[in-house]
Amino acid sequence: MMKHYLLYVLFGLLILPAFGQGVTEYYKVPEKSKQYKRLLNRFGGPQVRDRWYVALDGFVRTDRAQLDNSLNGLLQSDLVGKVGWGMTLGWSFRERWMVEGSYARMPVHTQMSLINTNPLLSYRSANERSAFMLRGKRLLVSTSKPWLRSGFWLSGGMWVVPNNGYQTGSVSVTGNRYPDRWEASESFQLNSQTFTNPKMTALAEVGVEYNVRLSNAFDLGISARKLWGLSTAITTDVTYIAKRTAAEQAQLQGAGSGMSYGVTLRYSFVTRRHLSNVLEVRGKTGHIH
Repeated sequence: MMKHYLLYVLFGLLILPAFGQGVTEYYKVPEKSKQYKRLLNRFGGPQVRDRWYVALDGFVRTDRAQLDNSLNGLLQSDLVGKVGWGMTLGWSFRERWMVEGSYARMPVHTQMSLINTNPLLSYRSANERSAFMLRGKRLLVSTSKPWLRSGFWLSGGMWVVPNNGYQTGSVSVTGNRYPDRWEASESFQLNSQTFTNPKMTALAEVGVEYNVRLSNAFDLGISARKLWGLSTAITTDVTYIAKRTAAEQAQLQGAGSGMSYGVTLRYSFVTRRHLSNVLEVRGKTGHIH
C-alpha cells in the first residue's frame, strides 16, 4: 500500500506544475506592447513630445495694388484673385506649438482697368511669383482632447519675396473716352511700364486655422489669413495723354496686401513620445502599469 501512495504522490508532483502553468497563462496580464498601443490610442496626445511633418498647401490669394491717381475716374485698381500652392516643413512641440518654413508660388500683382473707354482695357502684371515664409502657431482651443491636435490655431509669420528689378511688361493704347453721356468723346493715348523692385520685399501675416487629426500620421487644415505688404514689390507707371488736357501721371504699387484662404494636408514622418509616462493612466483606482 505504501508503494501505491508513493506513486500517487510522485504523479501529483509531476502534474501540478503543468496545471499551474496553464492557469498562469490564462490569467496572464496583457503584454506591455499591446497595453501601450491601447493606451496610446486613447491617451497618446499629451504624451507626444514633438513631431516633424511635411505639408502640401493649396490656396486662393487676393491682393490689390494702391493707385495714387484715378485720372478723373478713367483708371481703377482691380482686386486680383489667383490660385497658388506651396510646400511646408514643420515642427510641433507638445501638440500646442508649431514652427513652419514654406516655399509658395504666390505672385504680387498690379492690375488696372480703364473705365468708359473704347476699347475696354484691363491689364495685369506680376512679379517672379516665388515667396518664402517662416510662421509660428499656437493652439487656442482643442476639439479632440486628449489628442489636442484637432482644434483652432492662431498663426503669425513673415514672408520674404525675392525680386529682380526687371521690366515685366509695357502697354500702349489709343482709344476714345466718354467722360459724360452729354459730352463728346475725346481721343487719348495711354502708356504704361511695369518694373519689379530690385530688392527683396516682405509681408506680415496673421491667420486662424482649424486643424483636423485624420490619423496618427495625417492632419487636414483649413485656414484664413490676412497679409500686409511692408514694401512695394512691383510698380506700374502710367502716362495719360489727351487732346484737350495736359499729360497726366499715375502709379500703381503692388505690395501683396490681401487675404489668403487655403487647405493644407500634413504628414508626420517623425513622432517622439514620453515613453516612460505613456503607460501611466491616473484614475480613481490608482495606476496601471
